[in-house]
Amino acid sequence: MPPPLHVGPFTTEEECRDLLASLNEIPRFKGGNLEVQKRHKRRQKRIRLKLPVQVCRPTNREESWAAYTVDISMLGARLTGLGEELRLGEIVEISLHDRCGVFRVVWLGTRDATEAQTGVECLNPESNIWDLDLSDHQDDEPLLQEIAVARAVQSQLMPQDQPHLQTLDYCGDCIQARSVGGDYYDFLDLGRGHLGLVLADVSGKGVSAALLMANLQGSVHHSGPVDAQNLPRMLTRVNQHFYKHTEAGRYATFFFGCYSDETRILHYVNCGHNPPLLLRQQGTIERLGATATVLGMFRDWNCEVGQIRVETGDVLSIYTDGITETKDKTGEEFGEARLLGVLHESRHLEAKSMLENVQQAVGRFRSDTQPEDDLTLVVARAR
Repeated sequence: MPPPLHVGPFTTEEECRDLLASLNEIPRFKGGNLEVQKRHKRRQKRIRLKLPVQVCRPTNREESWAAYTVDISMLGARLTGLGEELRLGEIVEISLHDRCGVFRVVWLGTRDATEAQTGVECLNPESNIWDLDLSDHQDDEPLLQEIAVARAVQSQLMPQDQPHLQTLDYCGDCIQARSVGGDYYDFLDLGRGHLGLVLADVSGKGVSAALLMANLQGSVHHSGPVDAQNLPRMLTRVNQHFYKHTEAGRYATFFFGCYSDETRILHYVNCGHNPPLLLRQQGTIERLGATATVLGMFRDWNCEVGQIRVETGDVLSIYTDGITETKDKTGEEFGEARLLGVLHESRHLEAKSMLENVQQAVGRFRSDTQPEDDLTLVVARAR
């Protein structure tokens, strides 16, 4: 049995050498089977698609170079516009938005172009850094390029930075089931040590849900000043906008929390969303249930504001149903109990590590089945 592959990110040249050694232990890379593998790679579907990427050496991530793809496949890509000369056989990391893969340089030249190009093969193709389903698309299909652009635009709608708080360590992430989706989370700097925690799940999937998600995000950001006292007024405006600009039957579950660094109090409105879970330090669970109906379904809308104090060591998790409703091969759901179990076991870690542990647990539970819904999670740990 060959040793398991470590697929990065790598930090030392020794680890890079270990990867290459591990590849040589895999039967398909040995002897005559190598030619079979090469023929399979030549048959691999390639799509001409221009995507902006960042390239760096694993041993020096502080220095990276911008480039773009000429074409892509699940097993590799052609790059051009790279400002650094690479060597054959060299290992590099290529990043697209928030995804990163490990690649090896397999050829250098000017194939079909006057500008120098670099051919790379992916050493961990299961990571699919392109975040696109290439199986059903034809080469040069305009729609695929448009979807890639939409994916890049939507990634910028997610929070790009986080206001610092003395009493709260927090982070969030969204793993989309398709190239674009309808989940949305946000961190809003409300000034004077106040933070807005936002999480929403727009009905539907794919491009239509992504358009509504962008609509909702823009409405939240342009709804005027926000604090705990005017939450109902602000969200009433958001609902009116969403109702007016969406077709009948489309809606969003929505959670907005306003946290004060000074008082440790979280004022919140839950618009038909999964109740966020507050895991107390002593092990008890409090659920932040609905205080209003969903957004966008009704013209006449009102809400109540709940509040709760967060103490040192408490862990708050705000999530979409893609987390708890993830299914394994038998159809069993991941469920709230497993989510709480992972959070309880990880409660001594920083928020980012807790979130990653949940994502890994969901991935192991799902095994090789494809995600059916976006997986979005915000974790906040009081300190």
